[in-house]
Amino acid sequence: MTKRTERRLKWALSIGVLVAAAGVAFILVATKEEPPRAEKPLEGTLVEVIQIGTSTHDVDLHAKGTVVPAKEIVLQAELGGRVIWQSPELVAGGRFKTGQPMVRIDPRDYQLAVESYRSRVNRAKLDLSIEARRGEVAKREWNAFGEMDVSDEQRALAQREPQLEANRLALKAAQSALKKAQLDLTRATLRAPFNAMVVSESVDTGQLLSPQTSVARLVGTDDYHVQVSVPVASLRTVRARTADAPGSEAKVVQRVGQGTIERSAEVIRQLPDLDPGGAMARLLLNIENPLGNRGDLPLLLGSFVDVAIAAQPIGEAIRLPRVALRNGSSVYVMNDQNLLEIRDVQIAWTEPDAVLITGGLAANERVVTSRIATPVPNMLLRTADQAPEAAPTDPSEPAAQATP
Repeated sequence: MTKRTERRLKWALSIGVLVAAAGVAFILVATKEEPPRAEKPLEGTLVEVIQIGTSTHDVDLHAKGTVVPAKEIVLQAELGGRVIWQSPELVAGGRFKTGQPMVRIDPRDYQLAVESYRSRVNRAKLDLSIEARRGEVAKREWNAFGEMDVSDEQRALAQREPQLEANRLALKAAQSALKKAQLDLTRATLRAPFNAMVVSESVDTGQLLSPQTSVARLVGTDDYHVQVSVPVASLRTVRARTADAPGSEAKVVQRVGQGTIERSAEVIRQLPDLDPGGAMARLLLNIENPLGNRGDLPLLLGSFVDVAIAAQPIGEAIRLPRVALRNGSSVYVMNDQNLLEIRDVQIAWTEPDAVLITGGLAANERVVTSRIATPVPNMLLRTADQAPEAAPTDPSEPAAQATP
């Protein structure tokens, strides 16, 4: 056998093997049974929801305020004289109770005036007594002459009635002058007009005072006020004090380092003008016992404080966490068919971490709190405790609600 014949035979065997292998593979593929097709469950977007309900909620109006004195006066001398005594408490920060002496002016001139006017009163009493006796004598003499044809004025003059009235008036004038001198003597001692704290003083022992000289600036310690700026729309929810009912309660907090000073307050009135800085309405709150008890930190005048005013309760409202609010005024709702609904809601009140809803939601609905990447109305949703839904039996039915 030649080499050419041998080479042809090898090629023929190789081609035969390939053809036989291809035929076997075709037969295997053609006769293979198709495996059963498993139905893929229809899955919705996994979300977290909360069950909501309606109730009446107590709400607080949060604002900032400034502490100001409820009473503030400049104490002035009513008399002139030299200061002979000054209270040790008459310094900035000193405290006085009502009627406690603060400054004494040299009283000697006023004591002498009292003695002088007291002598005048005694003299006027004596003159009145003498004139009364003279009048009695004149009446007896008149009666002794019998009836005479004279006028009433002549009869009164003959019986010394005008002289008696003049002495009565002189006595009243002397008594009034004595009271004025005694009043001046009491004014020589300057006293605290109310429970007060000294803000500043401008007097020293030995100083010569004249009337209306400023002695000290005082603020009352029984009450402080807080001026609070709030939105005009919030005025409907706050009640000011009236003669028949107290005002809305409030809590005032001043931050001092790592601690706080807290006091209870009451809304007593609405101020007539707007805050020029932000066109906000202004409320005035009253704080009783602002300095606290012994050992407490006092509330400081002029300090900025946080204020929480108890507003009128909101009934039939739903409290939602802020994470459930979308675009400021919308929420996602998972309805009974587990489909997504996008609702616009009515917000009645806002809080730092929640809002109160009075429209757009009903009790016992499920509100979505988790984020949805591409929210589409009527998209299928599910929660972690729900099993995926079965796929449609008809393969041609579109799975429009499924999400990848």
